[in-house]
Amino acid sequence: MAFFYDLTDKFKRYGKFTPYEIRGIITIILVSAFIISFNKWGEGDNFDFNIGMMNFLMAVIIAAITVMVAQFAHRLSGLQGGFRVEYRTWYLGLVIGLIMIFLSRGAIWLILPGGIFIHHMSAHRLGFFRYGTNTFAIGMAALAGPLANIILATAIKTLEVWFSIPVTQIYFLNTLIFFNWAYALYNLLPIPPLPGSAILFQSRMIYAFIFGSVAGYFALLAAGIYSFVFALLIGVVIWLLYYIIFERFSWKG
Repeated sequence: MAFFYDLTDKFKRYGKFTPYEIRGIITIILVSAFIISFNKWGEGDNFDFNIGMMNFLMAVIIAAITVMVAQFAHRLSGLQGGFRVEYRTWYLGLVIGLIMIFLSRGAIWLILPGGIFIHHMSAHRLGFFRYGTNTFAIGMAALAGPLANIILATAIKTLEVWFSIPVTQIYFLNTLIFFNWAYALYNLLPIPPLPGSAILFQSRMIYAFIFGSVAGYFALLAAGIYSFVFALLIGVVIWLLYYIIFERFSWKG
């Protein structure tokens, strides 16, 4: 219980978003919603503003849930280790995503939202490694966001397994699952300033397994297959191939 109260107090003190972060997060939500609903402005080739606006508002809710789950996970993970997490939106990445959705006519979602920057709080680092920030702490805070999105998507899918709710037949829930996985996958790309780059710098081998598992599950999800076991097996294969092809040659005694 002491851990819970300590984390709650830290969040009350340092968990608030700055005006700059709020503007960036709102931009991410709106751009993501536009990408999700790009092909939903009517039936077939017929444009319908009312249908399109309804689908866009639904996409805003889906994007807001997804983005905020990741944001709170980043913050809580950082605060638990004695760091204040600041989120910095990558506006160029969002523009690239908009260009891609137009070029592909809505076929390719490319979400490149931004990354985290952590601030060391020495007074809250008692009992931890004391010399400022380190790659492990940054990597764990970066991983928390994609992991939270994966957990949310899995929890929604579980409703179908445990309670026989036809999740995949409900547009809102099915899109929420798919977008959470897509958002997690894109955030794991090893491109600065995305969180995946921080995980890669922490450990290339761990990154190979995590990205391989998430990418594998996303591919299975696109094919209508829901299996963590297969996803983990894909992750192990990617990890092993990475070690055989590259990692074992990168250290020379």
